[in-house]
Amino acid sequence: MRDSTAASIGARPDIAARRAAPGGAFRDRLAIALDLRIGTDAFSVAAGSIERLQIHATSHGFDAEVTFTVSSELETDALFPRFCSNDLIAATLSVANGNQGFADEEAPPLRLAGFVTERRLEETVGDDQAGKPVVGRRYTARIVDPAQAFWRQHRPLELHAGASMKQVLEQHVCPGMRLAFDWPRLDEAADVLCVGLGGESAASFYDLVVWFVHENGGVLELDAAEGRYRLGASKSRAGAGASLDADLVGEVRLVVPEPPRRAATVLNAFADAAVRTKSVANDHAAAGVRRDALVRAPAPGRADRRAALEARRLAPGEPLLDIALRRCPPALSPPGSAVALGEEFSDRLYPAGKRYRIIALELGARSAPDAGEPDLDDGDAPFEVTLRLRAEREADPVPRLPAFRRPAYPVIVEGRVLSASGAEGERTWHALEGESDSLHRVRIDIPLWNRVVVAPFVPGRVPGHFFVPPYKGQRVLVALGLDDAQICGYLDWAARLPQGTQGDQIVLGKRGEDQTTVRHVYEDSKPALRVERRLAGDLQTLVLSEGTIRLEVREDPATASEAPTYDLRPTVDAAKERVSAEARGAVTALNGQLEAATGGVSQRLKGASAEVEAGLAAASSTLSGKIEAAEAELSGAMSGAAGALQAIAAGVSEAKAAILGALYG
Repeated sequence: MRDSTAASIGARPDIAARRAAPGGAFRDRLAIALDLRIGTDAFSVAAGSIERLQIHATSHGFDAEVTFTVSSELETDALFPRFCSNDLIAATLSVANGNQGFADEEAPPLRLAGFVTERRLEETVGDDQAGKPVVGRRYTARIVDPAQAFWRQHRPLELHAGASMKQVLEQHVCPGMRLAFDWPRLDEAADVLCVGLGGESAASFYDLVVWFVHENGGVLELDAAEGRYRLGASKSRAGAGASLDADLVGEVRLVVPEPPRRAATVLNAFADAAVRTKSVANDHAAAGVRRDALVRAPAPGRADRRAALEARRLAPGEPLLDIALRRCPPALSPPGSAVALGEEFSDRLYPAGKRYRIIALELGARSAPDAGEPDLDDGDAPFEVTLRLRAEREADPVPRLPAFRRPAYPVIVEGRVLSASGAEGERTWHALEGESDSLHRVRIDIPLWNRVVVAPFVPGRVPGHFFVPPYKGQRVLVALGLDDAQICGYLDWAARLPQGTQGDQIVLGKRGEDQTTVRHVYEDSKPALRVERRLAGDLQTLVLSEGTIRLEVREDPATASEAPTYDLRPTVDAAKERVSAEARGAVTALNGQLEAATGGVSQRLKGASAEVEAGLAAASSTLSGKIEAAEAELSGAMSGAAGALQAIAAGVSEAKAAILGALYG
């Protein structure tokens, strides 16, 4: 054992004796090509010009750095002015085995298409030449996949209503990027969908996407050759790959992950929830250790979905392979490809006969120091190479996602309350009732983005004794989450007291022409209470002041009676919003039930597959043991038979000697 989590399970002793160079480096020929596009100009760099290459590629992205030389002794270095410009540089890096006769000529090279995010260069001056001209430049470029190049700088702050995450992502596709969706969760439309980043946010759009995938139990996969990102509910099947022969492998380590040692509980804080607690068992949990997840879900589907997510997170990962190669294989397989150990390896090794998926590739190459003066235009060249692969079982359920920053919510903005009741300018209220949860919501217009969102129609921070709903046109402060909104403050008054007047006022009713006000003010430093009811020209007033109670009923001729007007557009909009919300709720609930059911079936299928594989392994082990026992018994029997024959031969010899002695003695 090398350490607590890595065991050396290398090849046969004769192969293990032929170790690679110190540090795992070996010498090999690589065919490397770097294509750069800067605006409308294209440049190609061959393997003979490349001094150093470092690649870290995973199933969800890559980061590469390449250093190459361009000579300007005989011709002008056309790359220099374009490399130093502010234009975007698109880069495609291709790497393949460069040994003719050994390389797989039909296999595509390892191809990484991305963009340059860092540039450096060094200039070499001809000291022995007149004017000391620049005779060569050493360029270094860091290349990353399109999502890292652009989404890590992308910090939009925007609001969507009635949209799905798929629609949001499609609006943020950047150059060199393609998106593929294989996940029903992305098709679910939400009443509110806020991309809450902005210039002050530490999290980027890249972080938001990875966070969303993590929080919903999905996967993110990249086809680096095509720049195609797949967002899926589960991992895709491993692509075409190859087996690694024993003469290619320097060392294989088994990395055994520690399974989660906790159980999980989903707590539903909704007071009227039919089921408040859902326990998620874990056969590998330590006694008393758990992780509680809190939701506040009126509809049971959300709590069920969270329980299914917690169950998937508790699934233990299978042992990984960490493979150090001693030679470049005939074809370089990218992350996502299948890989297996060759038949030369002992079938007693754990990974023997198992199918794996490459999840990471580390390749380092430096031009061979003793290869002589290189031809800068050569398509392949000798390099000192290090090459390592990390692979997982194809059925391993554990997602492999990059690190991310959690976006900071809520986003606080202003809005105006909408109501389908009453005419323009009236302080009316209207609430939408949800069919799936029977909860009421109020519609709010967000002028900044010209979007209408819905927020809970609840008392807020005042007791339920006071039914004072937000009214049409009222300015409110709205707290936006990723997929929800809440009123967190009120920003204007229905009617203010005159400036300089000390007191308080309650305004009840729809508008100034038909309302009731309760006003408590100070007159001559003495409190006075005035209750006034107004309906068109009718005015009733009750005044309580120092030593006086006055009740007055009169008609105010200055106030003309107006014919009521009605605007049906808010009613139609509210009806449309209610139907859309009900449809979205039904789709979300159905998807949640489907995910829970699919997750259970998938877990059972994986469990059955594991049981079958374990049974086959046990049967194979038993059969091998019986064969060995039979061979040992046969060997013992043969040894016994040989001993008996030797004893008989010795007896015959003794008898023969005795007879001869009797005859001639």
